[in-house]
Amino acid sequence: MSIMYKAVPKTQPGVVGGGQIKYYAGIVRERPVVIRKFAAEISNMSTLTTTDVFAVLESFLDRLHVHLEEGRIVQLGDLGSFSPNLGSIGEDIPGDVSIRTIKNLRVNFRPSKELKKRLSVDFEKHYEAPERAE
Repeated sequence: MSIMYKAVPKTQPGVVGGGQIKYYAGIVRERPVVIRKFAAEISNMSTLTTTDVFAVLESFLDRLHVHLEEGRIVQLGDLGSFSPNLGSIGEDIPGDVSIRTIKNLRVNFRPSKELKKRLSVDFEKHYEAPERAE
């Protein structure tokens, strides 16, 4: 398998007017895989029906948020772990840190060593057709 990439222009953060543009490699995204297709693929690899797999995935989602809302890390063995993470404003004094300094809640996913090992892919540059002048 190959991951297609393209050159993506980015400006310098914190520089008025953007500063010098630099180009970085970015993944060319294809259509996402929806949960029903994912469940059907797993079903084809096992004795479970698509409905059974879908039910397990839905139950997983239902239980995952419960534990994340309690601030827990959910470890899933060879898959990796999910954990809640806060984004907040920095304060000079510990006593000034309050609920008003919290800006958002994110969910982090950290893949396991096994999953990282299985992600051995090649990269292929995606060449876009040049725009035609009209």
